[in-house]
Amino acid sequence: MKIINKTKEFLKSSILFWKKFLTTEDKKEYILTNMAFFNKQVIVLLVAVLSVFIIHNAMKPVLRGACRLVLQSSNIDAVDFERRVVGVEAQKVKLGTISRQVRSIGVLKANAEVVIKSEIAGKLKEILFVEGGEVEKDQVLIKFEDEGYKASKEKYEAAYVLAKTEHDRMKKLYDQKVGALKDYDKAVAQMNEAKAQLAEAEYQLSKTEIKAPFAGTIGIMKVNTGNIVQQHTELVSLVDNSSVKVEFTVPAKYVENIAVGQSVEVTVDSFGDRKFSGTVDAVDSELDTKNHSILVRAVVPNPSGVLKHGLFANVILVTGEKNDVLLVDEDAIYREGSIELVWFIDDKGRVYTRRVLTGAKEISGVEILAGLKEDDTVVTAGHLKLTDGLKVKILNESENKEEKATKKQEKRAKK
Repeated sequence: MKIINKTKEFLKSSILFWKKFLTTEDKKEYILTNMAFFNKQVIVLLVAVLSVFIIHNAMKPVLRGACRLVLQSSNIDAVDFERRVVGVEAQKVKLGTISRQVRSIGVLKANAEVVIKSEIAGKLKEILFVEGGEVEKDQVLIKFEDEGYKASKEKYEAAYVLAKTEHDRMKKLYDQKVGALKDYDKAVAQMNEAKAQLAEAEYQLSKTEIKAPFAGTIGIMKVNTGNIVQQHTELVSLVDNSSVKVEFTVPAKYVENIAVGQSVEVTVDSFGDRKFSGTVDAVDSELDTKNHSILVRAVVPNPSGVLKHGLFANVILVTGEKNDVLLVDEDAIYREGSIELVWFIDDKGRVYTRRVLTGAKEISGVEILAGLKEDDTVVTAGHLKLTDGLKVKILNESENKEEKATKKQEKRAKK
């Protein structure tokens, strides 16, 4: 620590010494006056130069050996690179057909959904379903206490029988020209009134049983057996998920390409890459002027019931086909950030990276918009061991030849 501090002080003093030397007019007098310090600096400088000289001579063999090793290594790597051949799988860029697609985001809706409410006021007697289970159309779901409604019906049945009997008697008298028309008309009115009251009583009695309007999945009851509920109280929900509807918007520029019956492909984040197919069943009659889009609805079969009402979905609408497009396997493409690249194999069997621009992606391959041409060869497997200029051997070349021969035969057969 003392040595470091002394060194710092010496350097500081040296700087001040030479600064003053540069600003002094009589430099010779200044050197003579400070001769002791000047001699000290000369001695330090000579020691430093001598030390560097000694270290340099001592390190010469080591530096030479290191340089020799580096040069030898470089020569070996260069020779190895020239001779090394790496096996890869590859394919030719081919012409094919790909579908024209429009992508959108939609919301899944059940094929049918209803919230079942009480149509009468009364006390719940029985719940005849398992919550969360499946029910059939017209299955009895809920029963109310019905004694009062039955009594009312019986009362109006008796009144109707009496009114009808009186009507029949007055009609007979009127037909015989014995009874007055006024009395007959009164009997007709009373019978019709009694009939209407009976129909109302029967209707109210029928409402003591709630039936499923369609087959589907029943929800959870919001009230319990024994509760007294008022008219229009929400009781339970029923959903038909045997198929689901997906509603989505399509930009106005695609309107002329949209039609009922076109195919859609739906994916939901909850199910990863699983795809669900459906068809367009309705196109709205007018455009949304704010968003310059049109609403489209498609139906997707859902026999397993996994798709639920309210889920967001990614929708691909297939509007037609695009012919004579360049296609490669998706495995041939790799990315560096947002840049898409392929390993291109030249006529000499060497690989080089090449940037490409891709379009639609389907099972048949990825559309290449720019960067490649028909019959170019690209690597589909073995990317990680490649560097620009490296020689490669195509391991699946026989498969490619067989595929090419098959295509030729198909062309000849068409001719």
